[in-house]
Amino acid sequence: MDVAADPFPLSRRRAWLLVFLVLLYACLLQGVRPLYSPDEGRYTNVALGMIDSGDWLRPHLHPEVRHWSKPPLTYWAIGASIVTFGRHEMAARLPSALAFGCTILLLYRLGRRLVPVQPWLPALIYASFAFPSLASNLVTTDTLLALWEALQVVAFVELWHAATPRAARHARLLLGLAMGLAFLTKGPPGLLAFAACLLFAFWSAGWSGLRRVFGWDALLVFLVVGGTWYAVVAWQEPGVLRYFLVEEVVNRVASDKMHRNAEWYGAFKVYLPTLLLGTLPWLPVLLAGAWRHRRGMVARLRADDDLKLLACWLLLPLAVFMLARSRLPLYVLPLFAPLAVLAARQLAPLRLRPPWRAAAVGLWCVALVLARALPARFGMEGDDRRLADGITSQLSPWPDEIAFVETAPRFGLRFYLGSRIERLELSDEASMTQSQNLASELAEREGCRLFMVEESRRAELEGALVAQGIGWKRLRDANGYALLGEISDDCAWTADAAHAPGTSPSSPEPDRP
Repeated sequence: MDVAADPFPLSRRRAWLLVFLVLLYACLLQGVRPLYSPDEGRYTNVALGMIDSGDWLRPHLHPEVRHWSKPPLTYWAIGASIVTFGRHEMAARLPSALAFGCTILLLYRLGRRLVPVQPWLPALIYASFAFPSLASNLVTTDTLLALWEALQVVAFVELWHAATPRAARHARLLLGLAMGLAFLTKGPPGLLAFAACLLFAFWSAGWSGLRRVFGWDALLVFLVVGGTWYAVVAWQEPGVLRYFLVEEVVNRVASDKMHRNAEWYGAFKVYLPTLLLGTLPWLPVLLAGAWRHRRGMVARLRADDDLKLLACWLLLPLAVFMLARSRLPLYVLPLFAPLAVLAARQLAPLRLRPPWRAAAVGLWCVALVLARALPARFGMEGDDRRLADGITSQLSPWPDEIAFVETAPRFGLRFYLGSRIERLELSDEASMTQSQNLASELAEREGCRLFMVEESRRAELEGALVAQGIGWKRLRDANGYALLGEISDDCAWTADAAHAPGTSPSSPEPDRP
């Protein structure tokens, strides 16, 4: 890992131009596509709840429903972006876009150490990988996590090669900061890159290698940045710590409770196509390199520290993801950074002549940018903007609260309508921790309330409302949902919104007062 002289030194002006162009590429067309449920709607809903309530410490799906499935850093980033730039899709996706752009820049920094002949090549490859670029168009925790894990490796490499104690201390503090931010983004999975670095240190230098990495100052930074929020909420909410350990760690790793591809073949079904298709257009380079060096790999690992580090960075987290029984494509997003460096090492020095080669890479990147806007041209399932339009076209005023009865809530409606969103169940006791039963909800004064239910259960809901003495108005269906507006002093649905008399399944009477 010796550093060679950079054959492509950047002046200060060119460096800032590079930063601008990378961030522009990362942010282009991010606001065109609507938000999709469930994930994008849920993340933005929690962030908007923090903005509206002023409670930035405890995430909520609804004022009465806490949401502890993720630490708050992603919600904070989304909320800060919306407060700064306004409530539109670009603001909601800006944290993911900036994380993608910053990861590209970090790979340029890493390339100076690991691919000194062409340090820009890992950044170019990562920027043009299909999966990271498309993932940047999602409101998710994983783009931020990929950034912090890449920063951990950059800090570790700087620490491992520090020429002075001062440089080593700065790198160690940066490593502690990156670990803390990762832990505040997604908890223990955020430390997988650091675990890979520890494995490399022990592999390369035994216990002395581990001592080079450890420092009380870095540990303190990690605990303050990554642990303060956990300590505060655990003090205020004693059951939260158990929830994190049992539900978010043990159950995800060792059980199929999350119903996320827990079958024995689930890892191959999810991760194999993600890694193969996601590395396009550079997949042939990676496959050719693996085939070329299929023999003598152990000897190469012993002789090549760079390759040893990349192997640990890629294979240790992948092994954990394969063994864990909760599996989704975005979980392996941080692994595309070491894949980009591996591809760059195979290609360097890359010659972009004749000109058609550079043009092909450029056109591919343009296609990736345009792909961010493509879903907006189609009415895809989960489109919260389209559902909101179907509601606002017939309602005046907009509801203060939208209750989804016996069906998954579309939390993205809060982004477009400003309405609180919750899930209700018709049974006496809610079967989910994130829902309430209808009877208890109707006892509360929630302002102007709209019920949304699948058509197959509309009659059942109407019967339950009759039993509770609640009047309603039947509205036009929207995107497959039956809409019932509660009649109360808080709202008066417009007359032209009526689609059919709001009657119970057994009564022909009109809208009930």
